[in-house]
Amino acid sequence: MEKPLVELNYTEKDGMMLPNIQVSNNQENDRPLGRYGRLALEYLRESHPQRYMTLKMDGTLMEKMHQVNEEALKQIEALTQQMLQKKPMPDTEDTLERTKHLNSLRRSAEEIVLRDLVLKPR
Repeated sequence: MEKPLVELNYTEKDGMMLPNIQVSNNQENDRPLGRYGRLALEYLRESHPQRYMTLKMDGTLMEKMHQVNEEALKQIEALTQQMLQKKPMPDTEDTLERTKHLNSLRRSAEEIVLRDLVLKPR
């Protein structure tokens, strides 16, 4: 006999065996999910559907996605600051040049965080 993909406990009700699935009533699920949380959710849904369903059924999916979003934002900010230490802002009055430099560093930090944190199975 094959082992089931997801092991569930069942309760008998009116002669039927119903799975014990908990839907989270946590207020965290009412908060909008940020960009990185949405990317992680989509990645998990597309690339790891079994893990996605497991997290969804046990009620921890959205909590984990909110954690990913918050951690990604913190890491991007920290990496951007570290990169600014190595490559400081250009010493110029040109606001466009300074913004371009900062955006370049932020994009580099975002690529690192996407690869190492967001697009990983949970």
